[in-house]
Amino acid sequence: MKRSFSAQQLYQLRNFIPIDVLIAEKLLIPCKQSDGHLRFFCPLCREFQTATMQKTNLARCFRCEKNFNTIDLVMLWQNTDFVQSAKFLTALLQKLTERKQGSSKAPTEAIEIGKVLQKLPCRLPER
Repeated sequence: MKRSFSAQQLYQLRNFIPIDVLIAEKLLIPCKQSDGHLRFFCPLCREFQTATMQKTNLARCFRCEKNFNTIDLVMLWQNTDFVQSAKFLTALLQKLTERKQGSSKAPTEAIEIGKVLQKLPCRLPER
């Protein structure tokens, strides 16, 4: 069977789309800033005992003890399979790349996360 995505493409989907931006702006997962970390609503246990790590571009739920990359989060939050999730992220990466085309940075470089964090439109779930 032919692979739909190369190892390089999957690497880019996991590492060049900031996980904080994906959570707060694209998937609209309920989230909040707390103690300098983005806390998000875990799609598995439905708790806020979570955080993201900019250095690794991973999200973690401390209650479930589960790490999530960008592909994992799309699959869980949108209830899609791997290929559908990777296609969604490919389109998102293309949009982010086009947005950066005017800058002096190479299009495949990660977006500078520090500036983005303060502008995230986090929202809490309604009770």
